[in-house]
Amino acid sequence: MSKKQYVGIGLFLLMALLSVVGPWLAPYAIDEIRDMPFAPPNPTDWMGTDYLGADVFSRLMSGGQQLMVLACSSVLLAWLAGGLLGMIAALQGRWLDRVLIVIADVLLSVPGLLLLTLVVTVSGRGYLAAVIAAILVMFPDIFRLVRAATLQQLQQDYVDMARCRGESLMSIILREIAPNLLPLFSADIGIRLLAAIFILATASFLGLAAQQPEADWGLMIMENRQGLSFQPWATLAPIAAILLLLIPLNLSLDGLYTPSRRKKKLPVSSLSDATGDVSMALEIKHFSLKLPKQTLINSLSLQVKTGEIVALVGASGSGKSTLLRAALGHFPATAAGIEGDVRLAGRALFSLHDRALRQLRSQKTGFVPQDPRLSMMPSQTIETYLRIMAARRGLPAQQRKQQVAAHFKELGLPDGEEFLQRYPHQISGGQRQRVMVVAAMLGYPALLLMDEPTSALDSVSTQALLRWIASTARAHSMSVLFIAHDLPQASQIADRIVVMSQGEAIEQQQTQTFLQAPRTPAGQRLLEAWQPRILNQTEKSGTGPLLSGSKVSVSFAGKLTLMPLHFSLGRGETLSIAGRSGGGKTTLLCAIAGLQPAASGVLTLHDAALPLNIHQRSRVQKSKMQYVAQNPASALNPFYRVRALLLRPLRLNVPKLTVEQREQRLHEVLRQVGLETHLLSRTISTLSGGQQQRVALARALIVRPDILLCDEVTSAVDGPTRLELIKLLRRLQRERGIALLIVTHDLTLPAQLGGTLMVIDHGKVVEQGPVFQLLERPAHKVTQQLVSATKLTMDAPQCSPPSI
Repeated sequence: MSKKQYVGIGLFLLMALLSVVGPWLAPYAIDEIRDMPFAPPNPTDWMGTDYLGADVFSRLMSGGQQLMVLACSSVLLAWLAGGLLGMIAALQGRWLDRVLIVIADVLLSVPGLLLLTLVVTVSGRGYLAAVIAAILVMFPDIFRLVRAATLQQLQQDYVDMARCRGESLMSIILREIAPNLLPLFSADIGIRLLAAIFILATASFLGLAAQQPEADWGLMIMENRQGLSFQPWATLAPIAAILLLLIPLNLSLDGLYTPSRRKKKLPVSSLSDATGDVSMALEIKHFSLKLPKQTLINSLSLQVKTGEIVALVGASGSGKSTLLRAALGHFPATAAGIEGDVRLAGRALFSLHDRALRQLRSQKTGFVPQDPRLSMMPSQTIETYLRIMAARRGLPAQQRKQQVAAHFKELGLPDGEEFLQRYPHQISGGQRQRVMVVAAMLGYPALLLMDEPTSALDSVSTQALLRWIASTARAHSMSVLFIAHDLPQASQIADRIVVMSQGEAIEQQQTQTFLQAPRTPAGQRLLEAWQPRILNQTEKSGTGPLLSGSKVSVSFAGKLTLMPLHFSLGRGETLSIAGRSGGGKTTLLCAIAGLQPAASGVLTLHDAALPLNIHQRSRVQKSKMQYVAQNPASALNPFYRVRALLLRPLRLNVPKLTVEQREQRLHEVLRQVGLETHLLSRTISTLSGGQQQRVALARALIVRPDILLCDEVTSAVDGPTRLELIKLLRRLQRERGIALLIVTHDLTLPAQLGGTLMVIDHGKVVEQGPVFQLLERPAHKVTQQLVSATKLTMDAPQCSPPSI
């Protein structure tokens, strides 16, 4: 915060304190007649007297207590009502949500003064009417804010995880959603307090709140306004008191949530020569980036030639994303030291002013982030977003339309006006990523930077998109630098592989050479993680099936989106469900987990009927089948520490355990998943991707389930971490006899787990059988494409555009 904000907060707190304790500091009673009306200041009455002859100073010291107490009470009650109803409306939806929105819209349409008058007419004059009016004025805004924030939280998997655990609606509101609204509450409460003080003071000034003989600043202004010319203290003193509350609070809020710009100290080496080798699209020399207690990039050098495609690979936390953003001149706000040189299109980034740097980036580079949800403006249509991106590169409207139409057709996106008028939330994650790629390629910039550009796509679509990028880049002499966790996909288009570890580029080789003989242990581990041996696990358990499904289907709006299918899963067995994005894999998993209200069919668990609705299942059934979501960062509530996340399922499902037994179970599950005990005090944001996934597994395992439902559990981690998670799952099967039902688009996962493979496409099973059989002799076209997409290739990188 700035000095102005500190001063503002200090003055406001001082005035608030004086307002609360003021009645005890007043020298006289508020109704004691001291002199004639409107007497001037004198040694005993420092500010003179008011229109009745009472001491102005005493009434001033006593007049702020009610105002502050009632303003704070109004804000808290408005937040309690608006916040609770906003969360319930978002969670319940349907008619209740519509009714509450209509009520909020009606209240918003009524002016505050008219609302105050209506309340006073119904309830009569007094503080109660003013407080009710203040609550009604603030309620609609708070309701809408909380409802929007709750809807955003409902996109996170930790709410579904709470439903799977059997949490009640009130528990979900109080434990899962409300704690994450605290930042919103802290940001909004100052603004609401400002409004509440103004409303209550105005009500008293109009004679609708405080009544004689009460001391109130607003009432004092109204009562003494006639004596302003010959006894100004009686009127100006309460005006000054109100302003000393409002103005400091406003100063402290002004710019509080606008991030400050960090002034970077440019390295001297970057200023010595502003131009470099123009044949290099990107040139990084001895670049280091340091935080106060950590080195993110350590003396790294990298060159990307014109027309070259380079893949950055390495473990999570190795510095890949930091390096990619450094190539654009973006550094963490907490950076303590920047050394070396970064040149883009031959120009040293550190020698450019902000405006010149922005112009260089917009004209010479395209950037595709990992999560398009955070990069596309929710208020902009697809067409508006593409138009803005093209305008920054100086691309004429006609060329933009031609390129967008051609690229959309090649990438399988609708190119009609209806699709272009959609907002980001109205299209799928895969479509958002492809739109981001098209936007980055508009005008064919010299350098394309991509951070996991296919994280929301299946392996077939990923292969097709990457090959399209490679063919388009080579056709227009573009350079590409991209981050990839998926080594098979990267190897099919990259000319060169760069392996990063602990902020250093420890290995750089041509793709074919790297695939044949990595020079470093880290490179060897990456390669081994993607060269699985097919596990021939066809034996069935001796007992009957733990879980079975008959005629399980899902329909939306009367149309079947998942055709009726059958499956069974025994103790210690694995059933892998594979297929392309949108094929129905996750829909089936959610139906089995009880999270799909449109599901139908018959499920049995331990030979007993398993209801399709999670709320109808018994606590034992919920504990015996645990769900592990795709994204651990979304499935684990960021408000809680690891200990609280792991203990909650125990308290809910096994409430009779003592404290010692819970601690024993906690340390047991940590050993099973390979986590150290010191991580129990950490929050999720401080853990790596692999650690987060292990915590998610530990939370599922702590109640000792018989079945694990896993949705893409290895898609968000690097190769070595992925291999460790697979070994962990296999060990749990051996030691605990846990059955695995896994959804994946990566066939190397079922290859390493064995069991049965079910391939789903367009909502129906197209092929099913033992894993080794389907991988060695795939019969269906979709299975063949999935197998092809997961193979490492040592051929020359592909450049022909495929169909998507």
